[in-house]
Amino acid sequence: MAEPVTPEPAAPAGPPAAGQPSETEPVTVREYGTRYLRITVRYHGDAGFSWLRAPGPAHTAAQRLPPAAAGTALRRVDRAVGTAAAAARSTAQAPRGARLALGEPAAGSAAQDGATPPVPGVLYRVQGAVSVARLLSCGDDTAFRLSVDALADLGRTLRRLHQEPWHLPERPPHTGVRRLVAWLRGEENAPGATRLRTLARTRLGPSLWARLTDWSEAADEPPGGGAVLLHGAPSTGWLVPSPAGGPAALLTGEEVTGGDPALDLGWTLGELHELRAAAARGLGSAGKGPRVDYPAAARALLSGYTGADGTAAVPPGTARAATLRLAIHMRDFATFVGWHEDLRHYCDLLAEALTEDGAPCLRWPTPRSSAEGGLLGPSPAHPTRQPTQQPTQQREPDTCHAR
Repeated sequence: MAEPVTPEPAAPAGPPAAGQPSETEPVTVREYGTRYLRITVRYHGDAGFSWLRAPGPAHTAAQRLPPAAAGTALRRVDRAVGTAAAAARSTAQAPRGARLALGEPAAGSAAQDGATPPVPGVLYRVQGAVSVARLLSCGDDTAFRLSVDALADLGRTLRRLHQEPWHLPERPPHTGVRRLVAWLRGEENAPGATRLRTLARTRLGPSLWARLTDWSEAADEPPGGGAVLLHGAPSTGWLVPSPAGGPAALLTGEEVTGGDPALDLGWTLGELHELRAAAARGLGSAGKGPRVDYPAAARALLSGYTGADGTAAVPPGTARAATLRLAIHMRDFATFVGWHEDLRHYCDLLAEALTEDGAPCLRWPTPRSSAEGGLLGPSPAHPTRQPTQQPTQQREPDTCHAR
């Protein structure tokens, strides 16, 4: 399935050579999106970059920032992540987590005093202009290492985030799961979504379609231990490394909710599994670009989350959550971008994951064993390419939905 691409100017690696912009004179360096979401990245000189995520015409649910109590918990998590990194700086390889870049209402919004009214866009302030979604597969060794480190940081931050219980009386629905359930029930009539639903029911068959429906309807229920604080959509498109070597930033706010921690970890693992499978099958931009060691990326995420204990220590239900992430992306692409023939192959990929109870999403063999179980075979050395030689079909972060 080809990723949607909008032409954009190249993002600068650092400050522009001339005409240094001030905070009051931002320079737009990237713009892209779909009918669901439009993203604009601007450079603000010494203040770094701002990422504006604004709703598109198909974004029917209002964007909202977390309630005040959830915002307090998020800031507590970010302080803990920063303190842990500072305490470990004396070691040779200090573990650190991704810092939470908390969203704020865009100019003109009325969100204040802990209220969560609809906002016309959410603004995030970070030090980078390019997310892991683009860096991971661009073919540059340095960008790949930066991405892998950021994914390990993401794992550590998610682990800390999931230590916070959700104590609020009301819990916003998980937006990704909500979209999937509505699609499964036939409550959406976009042409691409309708066509995909008909195809998926045929390709999956009654048994697997029922399994997908059951998993989706149960996903938003909290686990036995109670709901915890969730990011809601911690994809590579929300993860922005710092070009200066500082900690990565995780854009956090409009998808925050409470629920099962498996939904967060499974969201990212499902994305990486999808990319790995698409590359192996020659689908979309993942199948046409440079070879990428996706198992190394997933192992870094898992190492950060579990403390190097691998998939044995992930939350129960992570494999199923990763499978749902694949289904959500299929649905979102068909709805917000349109039909693509690659979706036929994605239905087969989804059927494979459902048949094995999601197990393929947790198979991330080491280089020694990858020939036995990896979709890509033995992991090759990541090819070296100059950053200016990026493939014409770039995978853009978060264009279909808040991944």
